[in-house]
Amino acid sequence: RDLIKNNRKINWTPAHLKEGRFGEWLEEIKDWALSRERFWGTPLPIWQCKKCGNLEMIGSQKDLVSQNFSKNKYYILRHGETIYQTEKKKMMYPWPESEPVLLTKNGETQIKKIAKKLKNKKIDLIYSSDSSRTRQTAEIVAIELGVKLFLDKRLRDINLGIYHGGEKAKFYQDFPDLEERFLKAPRKGESWSNCRERMVNFLKEIDKKHQNKNILLVSHGDPLWLLEGAMMGWQNKEYLKKTTKANFIKVGELKKIEFKNLPFNEKGELDFHRPYIDEVKFFCPRCESLMERVSEVIDCWFDSGAMPFAQYHFPFENKNLIDKRQQFPADYISEAVDQTRGWFYTLLAISTLLGFGTPYKNVISLGHVLDEKGGKMSKSKGNVVDPWKVVEKYGADVTRWYFFTVNQPGDARLFSERDVDQALKKFILTFWNCFVFYNTYAEQRGKKHKDISGNQRSYQRKSAVLLDRWIISRLNNLIKETTQRLDKYDVTGTARAIENFIIEDLSLWYIRRSRRRFQKPETEKELKEASGTLNYVLLTLSKLTAPFIPFLSDEIYRNLIETRPLLSVHLESWPKVNKKLIDKKLEKKMEKAREVVALALAERAKVGIKVRQPLAKLQIANGKLKIEKELLDLIKEEVNVKEITFDKTLKLDTEITPELKEEGIIREVIRQIQEMRKKAKFKPKDKILVNYFGTAELNKILEKNKEFLLKEANLRDLTLKEKAKKELFAGEKEILVDQAKLWLAIKKI
Repeated sequence: RDLIKNNRKINWTPAHLKEGRFGEWLEEIKDWALSRERFWGTPLPIWQCKKCGNLEMIGSQKDLVSQNFSKNKYYILRHGETIYQTEKKKMMYPWPESEPVLLTKNGETQIKKIAKKLKNKKIDLIYSSDSSRTRQTAEIVAIELGVKLFLDKRLRDINLGIYHGGEKAKFYQDFPDLEERFLKAPRKGESWSNCRERMVNFLKEIDKKHQNKNILLVSHGDPLWLLEGAMMGWQNKEYLKKTTKANFIKVGELKKIEFKNLPFNEKGELDFHRPYIDEVKFFCPRCESLMERVSEVIDCWFDSGAMPFAQYHFPFENKNLIDKRQQFPADYISEAVDQTRGWFYTLLAISTLLGFGTPYKNVISLGHVLDEKGGKMSKSKGNVVDPWKVVEKYGADVTRWYFFTVNQPGDARLFSERDVDQALKKFILTFWNCFVFYNTYAEQRGKKHKDISGNQRSYQRKSAVLLDRWIISRLNNLIKETTQRLDKYDVTGTARAIENFIIEDLSLWYIRRSRRRFQKPETEKELKEASGTLNYVLLTLSKLTAPFIPFLSDEIYRNLIETRPLLSVHLESWPKVNKKLIDKKLEKKMEKAREVVALALAERAKVGIKVRQPLAKLQIANGKLKIEKELLDLIKEEVNVKEITFDKTLKLDTEITPELKEEGIIREVIRQIQEMRKKAKFKPKDKILVNYFGTAELNKILEKNKEFLLKEANLRDLTLKEKAKKELFAGEKEILVDQAKLWLAIKKI
């Protein structure tokens, strides 16, 4: 019931999964058997008594450390004071000892006092390091207590290798990072981890050897400190965090420790996985017999479901992140549809079990990727597509965009490389070419636009041009639409809206109709207005596209502005809509103007007249457009007519006069020259020479319009000249213009 109740609070995409596949699964849910008979996995933290069958659930490291592991009692004693704590305190102990390092008089007195205190501890035996200072310390105690003394090399001081007998300052200079000393050993020496490992192994060995004994260990500062921490279950960082000058074992100091058979791995670190945890045995609190862990591990799906809590080490740390909902529940998760009975379920099950409700607010469940014919991909069928090869060929952004836009997230995807190629050519390259156009022709040509204030306010002040106001209005509508769609987790709808804006509004209309303002501006102000507007549009689009195509978006963002507050678009905030810049009336008028253009171009196509050929007149039925001169100018330029008149129907005057025909010829020649420039990889600023030769009539037309051609095609000179065999050009070709041959050749001057 609780699972079903919590599921009702989740927003599912696609919506039918909520009550369908997932809801039905919850209705018919069966008990979850958590244990698995495997080696790999999270060990079940349950110990069972071999004698009475008692079960103990260990819920934390603290619980484990609190168990009784030994019937022996252990005391640790650091050797008494030596001259290395007084006269030679700046020096390291020598090893091997060229001469014995014995206790000072004060050191002997320290240990004798300790020995008397130890009488009531009923010490049964002593283990000591065989170094002279520890042996002397242990002998004083052994004589006083009358107990047996055993020397063991494993209780020696930490091996500092080449630093023994040298100055402490040199060692601390070479090993300034304390945490690093757990892993890094001096040459010919050992690390703290090495030392801890031998101390722990020693203690494990003697604990197996003795029962119900009181045992004294005599050793040195670092080894005893490492052993003490290990018995409390300290990890490397805890040693540094919890150790102070006050609690670090001092010379001549006695402490009691409890033996804890904790799961240490080969590095001396706590490791709660198998096989180390299987070696952990402790005494049953009921009958005092040994308890051993059950052999099973936890179903790995339990691990996946516990992820929201485990990632923060909850409940042992970061409680506020979960309890106060600072990092819980997740805003959304996304996986394939089969996870309705996998991860989606385990997350909800464990969170519900713990009383935390829903672990996520939104789910985007993805359909499977199938082959082009709708079949499941299989190596045996040979229809598997290697995703890395697709990414290598088309790029990550193209591949991502294909999946975002090809269909709804929950639908199966019939993968086709042709569709990926279409995503590249139709959208990605269009977006990139919009930026290239800006970078080529905008103010300060070829340079990054320095006017970072190309935002809403600066745009308001700078441009009153109808086309600029329209694209900014459309852009803010796009911000509004994409924000609303993403709030509803409509990823595909968002991506398609962005694609439609960039292709239809920005590329095919705004930039197309603004080309002259960039390439042949009549005033500096005209170029500045157009540049500022396009900069703002591209900059905003880079933020809108960033979650979808991160690499291209960042490339465009970083190259748009020279001085920017942030290093990457991915550090930017999502754009906010400025409703004041949305002009619905203007958008409606522009929509009607584009409809007129589409109808007029259809009429051109019917009679087979290319758009480059100017016509005299277009008659339109939309009288409301009379008042918008800029709109009429846009229609005239796009349809390529000289005049617009108004009547009840749309009609295109298709009569081509000699004057119109001549103008069409000139436009065709300009187009051919520009194509040749592009093929020769000339830059717009490059001045070029064009040689031409055609029929007498063509030559006459070109000569007549020479000044216009020089200006429009950005030419240094236009020369009537027959083709010469030895003369070299960057490009040359023969074309047909109005059924007449014309030879063109270009080169840079």
